[in-house]
Parts: sequence; C-alpha cells; structure tokens
Amino acid sequence: MTACPPEAPTAPHPVATRFVALWSRPLLDRIPVRSVLFVIVAGLCLIRAATGLSGIQVYSHDAFGTLDGAWRILHGQKPHADFYSPLGPIIYLITAGGLKLSGGGAEGFGYSQALCGFLLTAWTYLLGRRRLGHLPAILMCLTVVLLALNPTSVGEPPPSTSCMFYNRYGYVLVALLLIESTVAPPREARRGEFWGGVSTGAVLALLLFLKISYFAGAAALAAALLWCRPPSKARWAGAAAGFLPVFLVCSAYLDFHFLAMWNDFRMVGSARTPRMTWFIADNLYKGVAIFLAFLFLAANFLASGGARESARRVRIAGVAVLGAGLFLLSTNFQFFGLPLSTIMVILVLRELAALPLHPNALKHAAFLVWGGILVAWTLLWESMGLGFAIQAKQEWNAAPHKVFAAPALAGFRSYETGYVDLVNDGLNLLNQHRQPGDTVMSLDFSNPFSYALGMPPAPGGATTLHYRGNFSDEHHPPAERILGQASLVMLPVAPSDKGLLYSIPRIYGPYLAGHFHLIGESSQWRLYRHGL
Repeated sequence: MTACPPEAPTAPHPVATRFVALWSRPLLDRIPVRSVLFVIVAGLCLIRAATGLSGIQVYSHDAFGTLDGAWRILHGQKPHADFYSPLGPIIYLITAGGLKLSGGGAEGFGYSQALCGFLLTAWTYLLGRRRLGHLPAILMCLTVVLLALNPTSVGEPPPSTSCMFYNRYGYVLVALLLIESTVAPPREARRGEFWGGVSTGAVLALLLFLKISYFAGAAALAAALLWCRPPSKARWAGAAAGFLPVFLVCSAYLDFHFLAMWNDFRMVGSARTPRMTWFIADNLYKGVAIFLAFLFLAANFLASGGARESARRVRIAGVAVLGAGLFLLSTNFQFFGLPLSTIMVILVLRELAALPLHPNALKHAAFLVWGGILVAWTLLWESMGLGFAIQAKQEWNAAPHKVFAAPALAGFRSYETGYVDLVNDGLNLLNQHRQPGDTVMSLDFSNPFSYALGMPPAPGGATTLHYRGNFSDEHHPPAERILGQASLVMLPVAPSDKGLLYSIPRIYGPYLAGHFHLIGESSQWRLYRHGL
C-alpha cells in the first residue's frame, strides 16, 4: 500500500502577511512619525483649550462644584479640613491652575484640561514606547489624549458636553497602571522595571487624592494583575519610590489632616450605594459581549501560535479589567462606557503584533483588523466630543444666547437655559442684599455664587450636595459644618438636583430656621442671613 504524500504547507497570503508585518514596523524610530504624533496631540490639546466651557449641554451644576473648590483653594482653604468634599484636592488644584492661567475666568477649566491631557499623554508615551512597540504605542497615545480631553461625561453621546473631567483623569491614570502591570519592559532596558514601578506607585498616590473609588479600583486591579507578571524587587522599590513622594507632598498640602480626609471619604462611601441597574446593564451588554469575544478568541489564537504565556496574560488581565471597569462605572454617576476595555484591546493588539507570523496569516490579520476597528470606534467616539465642542463655540459666537450674569462666567456657556436662569436669578437676589465681607453658602447641588461674584468663601460648607451621592439622612455633615460660618444662605425653591427638594429641608431645615432669618426672596430663591 502506497503512503500518501504529506500535504504541502499553505503559502501565506501576501496581503495578510504585509498587513501583519506593518504592526511590528519601527514607525516611531522615524522622526517624521514622532513629529506628526506630537502635532496631533498638541493640536487636540489646543482645541480643548480654545473651546473651554462653551456650549455645555448637561450637568452644568457640576462645573460650579469644581470651580467652588478651586476658588476656595485660591483663598487658602484646604479640602476636608476647611470644607466638605467628596473628592480629593487634585481636581481643585488642577482647576485652580487653569483659573490662574485664564486670569480668573471660567474658561480656565479648558486650559487645565488641555494641559493635563498633554502631560498624561506624554507620560503614556514615555511608559509605553518601549513596552508596547510602535503602532500599538501610537494608538495608545491617541486613545489616552482623547479620553483625557473629550468634554463629555464618560460614555455619554458626543453632543452631551459636560464638566465631570475628574472621571476622565481617573480612567487615564488607571490605564497607565494597566500598561505597566501587564507588559514588561524589553530586556535591554535594565532600569525599565524600576521606572515602571515608579509610574504605578505615583498613579496610586494620585488616585488616592483624586477620587477614592478610583484608588480602590486601581489597587484591586494592580493586585489581580500580579498574576500576569510576578513583581521583581526593582518594581517594588520603584513603586515605593513613586508612591511615597506624591503621598507626602499631597499630605503636606492638606497639613496631614488624614482624619478629616478619612471622615469625608467614609461619609461618601456610606451615603452612596454602588449602582448597577437594568438600564445600565442594557447599555453595556453588547459592548461587553464583543469585548469578551475578542479577548478570548484572540487568547486562543495566541495559544495556538505557541504564545501560551501571552494568552494566559490576556485572559487574566481582560477579566480583571472588565471587573475594574464595572466597579468604577457603578461608583460614578455614569451610565455608559467601559474605557478600560479599549486600553485592554490595544494591549491584546500588542501581543498579536509581537507574535511571529502565524501559519494562518489571514486569521492573524483578521484579529488585528478586529481589534483595530474596536480602537478606531473609540477614537471616533471620543473625537466627536471635541468636534461638537468646536461646533458649539461657533454657534454661540454666531447667535445670541442666554449667558450667566457675572464677568467671571463670561467663558462659561450653557445650553441648559433653565439652570442659567436659576443662577442669574440668585445672583440678582444676592446682589440686592449682600454687604461687604459677606460670605454665602448655597443649599443647591453646588454653590456658584462665591466664585461668580468674587466673594470670599466661608469656611465650612460643601463643594457639592448630592443626595444619596455624598450625603443621606443617615450619613451627612452636621449642619454646623455646612452652614455655621456663612453669613448668607441661598435656598432654591426648586433645586437643580431633584433629590435635594425634600432632603435639604428635612436634614438642614431645622438648623436654618433656628439660626438664620429670611431677608429676601425671588421666584427661584430664598435668601437667609445669620442671626435672629
């Protein structure tokens, strides 16, 4: 019986082979490529600086929480010790820097975000240039800069421009931790492990003083990713060298008021219940299914090509990233989007690019195309937010709109006309009754009045009051802390956040009635002065 001759190996598909090879070409070794990347990043940052707070569509009251915190910091107050804050000092310091750059105008919000976007992208480039390779590193830088700059709430449709930028900074910092914890530096970069540890240590410290939920999520993610890449002594030393200086500098700025900071964060955690409703689940299930399908099919492909260790890392990191993303979404005021999934897709693309050409070149190229499409969709989505901000600024300049009636707010332009009317009505009432040296606290979601009118901020009070967000009936700052040192209190007839309509009178109404008296009212506000 004659034996059958062995099958001839299938010739690699030439187009697929060239496409796979493109992902490992040394693009960033070329000065023109690096220059173009720099111009794109810098240009996006300049666009963000130019658009500022033009044409805000939703959550305008959030901007005043951050502006009030920055205004307090510029007057020497410290978060937690001098006022109640659900956030750490980082976001207020960033915004205060923007106000300095703008000469005190609200457009400084855009300046600060543009500067942060550039610095975070530079950090990403320095960390990922050698770890990620060339094309994946370019995609990572573009993803990070757009994630940091997009003036919409995370996951919201592009036209919904808003002001909750601290969540974007949090996601970018967690992305930096993910890159370092998943991908080792090349062997020739001997100091890469130490400096990577410095990066992750600094990220954790910054997140602690940005928003406590991001610190908790990032710490849990870092622990889970230890299964991907066992830590070396150099990484541990670097992590300590990165964490301790940032921690000590931020702590010294807060005058080491750890107890005050802990009490504020504990109160926020007790008042807020993590959310995962059917509405959010319905928004997420398609994206989660596509992400998991890409993740596990790519991992199986890597294993079939002999990269079993890479496949193991992809599976562990992917599941950990999904868990961290769901946790962060549930603790944010966020209904859509899992930004860390795109970061993980780029890391999978890096593993596929590092894989020697698979015998099935078409399948190899197909996975690179699939992942590339997922990343391209994110880039398009995030860039549309900047595009709508440009359009809003042009529309505003071309046609009259309602504006806030205070010079400091000339660069803050909101399409929420009802909220603009609310603030303007309060400014008018306050101007009729305030006296030199007065300080004011608002029992609305945020306090726009101190910053808008250039009034000195009263010690105490809160940057935001969000029922079941940072206070509740069971867990709330005492009335003496919220109202005790303000000479004037503004109480809205219909608050900008519906949860305050009954909770504020129920929790703080008795103290207000016992220590303040009504001196003026308008259609939307009641104004009280301290003393009976």
